[in-house]
Amino acid sequence: MLKITAPTRIDLAGGTLDIFPLYLFEGGGITINMAINLETSVSINKRKDKIINIASSDLEIIELYESAEKIDAKKSKLGLICEVINFFQPDCGLDISVSSSVPKGSGLAASSSLIVALTYGFSKLYGEKAEANTLIDWCANIEAKHLGVPTGKQDYYAAYFGGINTIYFTDKGIELKQAKLSKLDIRQIEEHVVLSFTGKSHFSGANNWDIMKGYIDDTGDTREHMKRIKITAEKMDSAINRRDITAFSELVKEEWENRKKLAKEISNDKIDEIIRKAEEAGALASKICGAGGGGCLMTVCRPEKREQVINAIETSGGKILPFNISTIGVNIMGA
Repeated sequence: MLKITAPTRIDLAGGTLDIFPLYLFEGGGITINMAINLETSVSINKRKDKIINIASSDLEIIELYESAEKIDAKKSKLGLICEVINFFQPDCGLDISVSSSVPKGSGLAASSSLIVALTYGFSKLYGEKAEANTLIDWCANIEAKHLGVPTGKQDYYAAYFGGINTIYFTDKGIELKQAKLSKLDIRQIEEHVVLSFTGKSHFSGANNWDIMKGYIDDTGDTREHMKRIKITAEKMDSAINRRDITAFSELVKEEWENRKKLAKEISNDKIDEIIRKAEEAGALASKICGAGGGGCLMTVCRPEKREQVINAIETSGGKILPFNISTIGVNIMGA
């Protein structure tokens, strides 16, 4: 029996620049995110027969297969899990249970957290000695195959390593730089950030594909907006390393203004209303997590305004999700 957990993430700046080959067109991409302790949990247990038993507690779905060969990921309601099983082609039966502490369609990269936890668990179960970048490549390939659209890689780094990450995407490969922050620095960020769920799910694959297609087709000002997003991400990396919380809040606002211009579906009346009410209560900045259209909202405010901002978000229909920054990535217990 193995139990594996992996954190989700809040993306701070540079999203979409992690999608191949988009970052190559921009002379390299830079994406910044922070792992949070709203985790995905997975347990994997070998059986003596061939039966594959998959259960998702938060979705309240159970699927039972006579063997791994009988799985059709395209027809499954738990298709992402089935894709991972197909990838590893287990030679025995398995009991697999999964759960997530974030709402469906949160924009917090729960699917990437799930894939990292599952893939890491399977690699340990079957003695696969995959390095981090190799395993992350596997995860990206599995998810892209499942979704049928290109996927970025930033989310897997947060789930695998934890911490606050700046990820560089270049023609020579991918480089990870983690912020070296003290516990006091981390607490300062936590005290300034409120996370909430807007009540509406999102689908990142569709939005990202629309943006990528707009870039390739040179539609409107897509290319110019992506350049601005990259500049903001570079400044965000500097602000975090300087421990400059004022610049941090200004850049969250700048990132959101840039991102809204990429596609009209990124924001909507509900999101705009929550942001407006939060700002009236003293919030400095807000942005949707992930590709937009719904999901979770990250709001920055001074600690003395925190309660007023939380009340405003809740009054507007948002649900507060308490969190801490997770310095631990994917973690396995049992053998």
